[in-house]
Amino acid sequence: EIAVSESIGATLVKSTGEAAASNYNLDASFRLVEIKSKKVVFSGSSTAKASFDRFQSIYSNVRAADDAANRAAKTMADELRLRVGVFLSSDKV
Repeated sequence: EIAVSESIGATLVKSTGEAAASNYNLDASFRLVEIKSKKVVFSGSSTAKASFDRFQSIYSNVRAADDAANRAAKTMADELRLRVGVFLSSDKV
């Protein structure tokens, strides 16, 4: 089971109040549940961030945010895959 939330926060703010860059934040909490007993055998949380520049063009902003979201999701997926793999290869299983 996994629950994911996302947010975007400004990192660089110009004197006009416009954001020059932003961070895409991805947070997840997960639980590995044994199907037979419904017992939680492993749980944890993960955070991934990816920065992106802000532009005058709306399309460019959307595209940059999408790219940042994809980078953050890949980072988080790699981390979760590694953590679950380490757990499954341990003596705790």
